This record gives sequence, structure tokens and C-alpha cells, in this order.
Amino acid sequence: MSRVIKRADRRHFMNVGTASSPVWGQIGEGFTSFREVKNPVTYSRRYIHETSSRTDVTGYSPEVEYALDVYSDDPVIGVIRAVTDGELTGDSARVEIMTADLFDTDGSGSCAASKRDFTVVPDKCGEGTDALIYTGTLRALGDPVFGRYDPDTGVFSE
Repeated sequence: MSRVIKRADRRHFMNVGTASSPVWGQIGEGFTSFREVKNPVTYSRRYIHETSSRTDVTGYSPEVEYALDVYSDDPVIGVIRAVTDGELTGDSARVEIMTADLFDTDGSGSCAASKRDFTVVPDKCGEGTDALIYTGTLRALGDPVFGRYDPDTGVFSE
């Protein structure tokens, strides 16, 4: 029987450790928006014998729009604040994000997941009257890596 998948069953994590020893901090507390936009790259043309155009998807340029209330001592928010407040550039503004679909499990308890590098592109900081609010976009750097995530161990496997 089909069921509606809850938004809370798709979880996002940021590597707040290192590339060799990842620590997946959950993107959750404080985040009021985390919306992925696929931005397909297309190739359109119309051949001389046709009256309508053809369009093919030739790639993607994904980005994630975020908004967050700043929470003290949250490691994920701390990374975004460091990039924003420090006006970091290049590799210093790069983060690794993993998305895990908790509703897509196998017999071992792991779930379908993917990870990808993104650049943090801050937009606004200091908004809000009740809470300190930051907004911005995470822009993809390269292709995703698909695999499985084990919520019990916190390990992503390709």
C-alpha cells in the first residue's frame, strides 16, 4: 500500500569532521528551509523538417537554498557562520552534504543516500527581530556519490 512520505524522513547531514574521518552533523535544528533546486541544463533545437522544438537535458547545476535561525554550539550552523562571517572563499567555503532517505531502507537497516560537495554562498545575515537569521545557497561542486547510510553507526558507504 502506498503512503505519503514525510519531509522529516529525508534527512540532510554536513560533514563537520574531516574527509578521512567524516562526522555527519544533522542539518535540522535551526533550519527553517533547505530546498533543493535541480537547475537542469538543456539543449534545445528545431530541425528544418519539424514545427516543434526538441529539448534534451544535458546536465544539472543543483543548488540548495537555506534559511536558518542561528543556534549557539550547533556544529553545522557554526560552519555556515564561519564562512559567512569570515567571508571565506575557495576551498574554505566548501562543505560536504549527505542526503539520506530514511524511508528507503534495506534489510540491514541502511537507507539510500547520496553525498556531494557544495560551496556555501551566503546571502543575508543578521535578519530577524526575534532570532538571528542567515540565508544563502549551497551550490554544487561536481557529481553526487550514491550509496547507503546506516543511521545506527553514522556511516556512509559508496
